Amino acid sequence: MKRFVAGIANIDKSLYVIAGGVLACMIILTLCDVILRNLGHPITGSMEFVQYGGAIVFGFSIPYGTLLGAQVIVDIATEKLSPKKKRVVQIITRSIGILIFLFIAYNFSIYGLDARRTGERTASFKIPYYPFAFALSFSFLLQSFTVFCDLLKKVKGADHE
Repeated sequence: MKRFVAGIANIDKSLYVIAGGVLACMIILTLCDVILRNLGHPITGSMEFVQYGGAIVFGFSIPYGTLLGAQVIVDIATEKLSPKKKRVVQIITRSIGILIFLFIAYNFSIYGLDARRTGERTASFKIPYYPFAFALSFSFLLQSFTVFCDLLKKVKGADHE
C-alpha cells in the first residue's frame, strides 16, 4: 500500500510540473500576443491556446494541491466535535469526495469518446477536443486516488490537517 501511495504522489507531482510548464507557456504567449497586438500583428488563435492551457493547468494542479492539503477547509460545523467524531466526519466526506471525482472522471471520459466519435475540433487550429477531455478525466481519476490515499490516512488515524 505504501508503494501505491508513493506512486500516486509521484504522478501528482509530475502532473503539477506539467501544469507549471503549461502555465509558463501561457504567460509567454499572452505577453507576446499583447506586444504584437499593439504593433498590429496579433497571434492568431492565442485565446484558443490559453483556454485549453487553462483547462490543463486547472485539472493537473488539483491532485497535487489535495496531496499538500492546500484546499480550503471550513470546519465551523466540526470544530466542536470530539476527535473521534471529527475523524468519522472526515472519513465520510473523503468517501463522498472519491465518488464525486470518479463521477466527474467518468463523465469527462464519456465526453471525450463522444467528441472523438463526432470529430469535434477547435475553431482556429482544428485541434481535436477529445485529448483535453481525456486528460481531464485522467486528472480527476488521479484526484479520486489522491483523496483515497488521504482517506487511508484518516482510517489509520493519522491527522495531516
